[in-house]
Amino acid sequence: MMSIRFVRQAVGFSLMTLLVSSFVHAQPLGGGRGFGGGGFGGRGSFNIDLATLLRADQVRKELKIEETQAATIDAALEAYREERNSSPRPDRDAFRKMSEEEQTAYFEKSRKEGEELSNKTDEVLSALLEPEQAKRLDQISLQAKLYTAAVPTLKGDNLKSKLSLTEEQVAKLDEAEKTATADMQKMFEEMRASFQGGDGKQGGGGGFEQMQEKMQAARKKSTDAAMAVLTDDQKKTIDELAGVKFEIDPRAFMGGRGDRGRGGNGGRRNRPPAE
Repeated sequence: MMSIRFVRQAVGFSLMTLLVSSFVHAQPLGGGRGFGGGGFGGRGSFNIDLATLLRADQVRKELKIEETQAATIDAALEAYREERNSSPRPDRDAFRKMSEEEQTAYFEKSRKEGEELSNKTDEVLSALLEPEQAKRLDQISLQAKLYTAAVPTLKGDNLKSKLSLTEEQVAKLDEAEKTATADMQKMFEEMRASFQGGDGKQGGGGGFEQMQEKMQAARKKSTDAAMAVLTDDQKKTIDELAGVKFEIDPRAFMGGRGDRGRGGNGGRRNRPPAE
C-alpha cells in the first residue's frame, strides 16, 4: 500500500511537471493574444484563460460569485467544454502517416481553433459578471500569467502595447526567454530522473523538497530577469493592472468544474490524435 507521503510527492511531481510545461511551451505562436484570452500556444502548453480561472473555487470566492450566478457560469463552462471536445481528430495511425509539415499544420490549426473558441467563451463569461467582478478577474488573470510565464506575458500583444516596450526591451526579453526555456528543459529532465527510475518506480535522486526548491528558484530567476528589463514606470503600470495581490494556488487550475482531471483547458488545445 502506498504511503501518504509518496502520494503527496506524486501529486506534487505532477503539479511541477505541469508548471515546467507551462514554462517550456509558453511561447506564443503567430502573435496570440496571450494569457487573458486564448493562451500561450505551443504544443501541449498549459492554458489559463478566463474559463480556467472561473472553474476554480478559490477564484469564485474572491469574486464573490453567488449561487444563481454560479449556475449560469457553470452552464457556459459546460457549453464550452462540449464544443471544445466535439471537434474531430485524426486517429493515431493517420496522424503518424502525416509528414512533419502536415503535423505542424494540424497543431497550428488546432491551436487557432482553440484560441478562437477560448476568446469567444471569455466574452460570454465576462458578460455574466458584474463590472467589478470582471475587473478583478482580469487582474487575477494577469497575476497568474506573470506567475507562470512572465517573459511571454510581457511580450504578448496586449501588455506589450500598454507598457510601450521598445525594440531593445523586446530583444532582451527574447534572450531571457531562451535562457528560461533552457533552464526549464534541464529542470524537467532532472525531475524525471529524480522521481522515476527505469522500472517505473520512484527514484531517489534529490528528493521532492529539493526539486520543489529548484523549481521555485528557476521560476523566480525567470520572473526577475523579465522584470529587470522594465523601467520603474512600466513596473508601476503592471502593479496598477494587476491590482491587489491574489495568492495563487496552481493546484486550483489542475482540473475543475466540468473538467475534473483534465487540467486547465481540459486537454482541448492541441490534443494528441485519438486512438
